[in-house]
Amino acid sequence: MGPRAASPHFRIERLGPGVYAAIASPTGSGLCNAGIVDLGGRTAVFDSMLTPAAGADLAKVAERLTGRRPDWVVNSHWHGDHIWGNSAFLESHVVSSRKVRNLILRKSRRQFEDCRREFSRQLPDLDAPGSPIAPTDRPRVRGWFQGVLDAPRSLRVVPPEVTFERELVLTGSRRSLRLITYGGGHSPSDVFGYLPDERVVFAGDLVMVGLHPSVSDGWPDRWDRILGRVERLRPERVVPGHGEIGSLQAFRRERLYMRELQRVVRRSLRHGESLQELLRTPVPKRYQDWGFTFMFPDNLTRTHRLLSSRKGGARA
Repeated sequence: MGPRAASPHFRIERLGPGVYAAIASPTGSGLCNAGIVDLGGRTAVFDSMLTPAAGADLAKVAERLTGRRPDWVVNSHWHGDHIWGNSAFLESHVVSSRKVRNLILRKSRRQFEDCRREFSRQLPDLDAPGSPIAPTDRPRVRGWFQGVLDAPRSLRVVPPEVTFERELVLTGSRRSLRLITYGGGHSPSDVFGYLPDERVVFAGDLVMVGLHPSVSDGWPDRWDRILGRVERLRPERVVPGHGEIGSLQAFRRERLYMRELQRVVRRSLRHGESLQELLRTPVPKRYQDWGFTFMFPDNLTRTHRLLSSRKGGARA
């Protein structure tokens, strides 16, 4: 079965019997991708999307596809575009790592309020001359900003109620979904889902396809190592946090990106350049056709801070 529209916020792609990806539309308020898995007698959803409206559609589609309301909603990490849809899954158990729960409790409400304030200021200037957002990225960014502004101001932040340290297996009569964290790369704690029989990984933002990832809350060196460990599970397909479904090559491209960031910053430090000089570095040629180019300067800044804080910037 090919892709089919399911909501203004996403489309559904079937990965196999009972396994689906919800790929965020470039104009809706889903923003992140999600997964739907029929475990057999139980249904799991991986990531709940940016807004309660997108989350509500995701819950309805999951029930239609599997014949039951979602029993489990997995949060890959604490960032709002993956967890603010939790409030649409009131009959489900929300699950993630213990660290993700703690981060949501500490940071998510403030992030939501900050986003509402910043997006209301930035949205009118999205198409203005000199906008840092490339024209090709503007529909996606507009849906992102408008989705947050249209969400209820009283949005209920729902943290995970079921937590684990390293791994938890959700099991049904049909298959098991392994939830694993190897620590933090994109964020302080990143959880991915793995279906061993189908060799499918729901990666959260550990992998993005065709888009610059965000390193502003992460560590490029740790990210690279985590992806190396995920590769050893021999996945064949990956549902990224953002972008289209990928293959094993998506992991390798992401790892190369992390290494390139560190290489560019190390070279700048060796030459004694200031951060402002570093930020004039153009996007490397191999990534110039990726979306979300506005992430690149922030990624350089974060990597510069991490490397320059260590002796001689010699190690990440």
